[in-house]
Amino acid sequence: MNHKCGICGVGGKDNAEYLLYKMLLQLQHRGQLSAGITTYHPESTQRLLTYKEIGLVNNVFHAEHKEKFSPIMQKHKSLTGIGHVRYATSGADDKNYAQPFERAHGRKNKWFSFCFNGNISNYTDLKRGLERDNYHLVRETDTEIIMHMLSKSIKTSGTLVDAFAHASIKLDGAYNLAFMNAEGAIVAARDPLGFRPLSYMVSDGDMVFASESVALTSNGFDHFNDLAPGCALIKENNSIRVERFASSGKKAYCFFEWVYFAHPASVMEGVLVYKARHSLGKELAKFETEKMDKDCVVVPVPDSSRPAGEGFAESLGVPCVEGLIRNRYVGRTFIESGDRAQKVKDKFAIVKQVLEGKKVFLVEDSIVRGTTLRKLISFIKKHGNPKEIHVRVSCPPVKWPCFYGIDMSSRAELIAAKYEDKEDLNAVICKELGADSLIYQTEEGLVKAIGLDKKDMCLACLNGCYPTTMGEQLKLFSGGGRAADSKC
Repeated sequence: MNHKCGICGVGGKDNAEYLLYKMLLQLQHRGQLSAGITTYHPESTQRLLTYKEIGLVNNVFHAEHKEKFSPIMQKHKSLTGIGHVRYATSGADDKNYAQPFERAHGRKNKWFSFCFNGNISNYTDLKRGLERDNYHLVRETDTEIIMHMLSKSIKTSGTLVDAFAHASIKLDGAYNLAFMNAEGAIVAARDPLGFRPLSYMVSDGDMVFASESVALTSNGFDHFNDLAPGCALIKENNSIRVERFASSGKKAYCFFEWVYFAHPASVMEGVLVYKARHSLGKELAKFETEKMDKDCVVVPVPDSSRPAGEGFAESLGVPCVEGLIRNRYVGRTFIESGDRAQKVKDKFAIVKQVLEGKKVFLVEDSIVRGTTLRKLISFIKKHGNPKEIHVRVSCPPVKWPCFYGIDMSSRAELIAAKYEDKEDLNAVICKELGADSLIYQTEEGLVKAIGLDKKDMCLACLNGCYPTTMGEQLKLFSGGGRAADSKC
């Protein structure tokens, strides 16, 4: 039921269908399982048209075959639409789970399509409630739950803002929504805690929005804003407004967006992702214990670790080299279905000439399960013949599950949780990974590098302090009690 996806939308622009496709390309790193769009057609009997398939964006839209791509674009030609790329941690890898989800209805205001980025923590409770009300649920996904909740809220609400407000009362977790109905109204909504990023731009009576600013700037929309938590960007009846639908006394921006998930060119809450990652490397260098000499090289694990590796190398005055070359045609192992350990063999090529005989400082953005990194270190030793491998991690140890959309749902699968009772955590994990030494980022260094107030970030997977009620409850069932290393 966990999703970590990308959403986008266009309200009132020519060739919205093509712009949606282009924005989805820029959000591909957020989801590689499926892609889809829904467009609005007021002159047609089928006022909403949804197209979605399993696969990468270019494959879904057959972008390399003009004779296939052009008819798709022509059929969905519109001024208004929403789009989605999906990554799933569970659930069937088939078209039925691809988004947007469309709910047909005889009344235009109740006929809608929507897509979703996040994870609803109280999914099980909401599912039971709907089943008690005699709802038949077809898919094991919180997206379907949200669809039914929105339809119920629309039925009893006077406005779209009221509908989102009523639905939000029952939702616990992370949720960014792109919504469009058969009257042509389009909405982008961000949950009250703002777990996931959401950028938008309004100009000359039209609007665009996307999970990340890079999807806007890459398409010429430079003057963007962050949609505030608990707010909805709405276009209806030829007017555009931002209106609050839910409030919260706190924020919970997911730090993992800056560490790993987001594109380095994206700006979230005023912080450039590249700058944050570069600063993470500089903060990490402050804890270095090894003596630097002419044989030392820094090798970032591509691609998301490269800025941190550069910052780390600059601070220590050693070369940052590309000892690992990523195969661009292999996806991100952390967010794909299948065997991560097997994929690592196909994901990287080793440049032996820059690694052989060197004291390698392997900079990684994070260690979750350790499977990928363990295989990678073994691979480097076998084919790169380095003198030593010292692992440096720009993220602190991940010890707690995420219930808000990242693929780590139990403590048993987290390598740092597995050994947290050991006196020397780093030494034990280092031995399991097969490295010569291991140093993690500190929580203080992480917060300083990102540059936001600590109280405005969700650090639950580091310290076990969950920002929602259901998150705290789920922690008890995931193999942990109160957080031992931090005051919540």
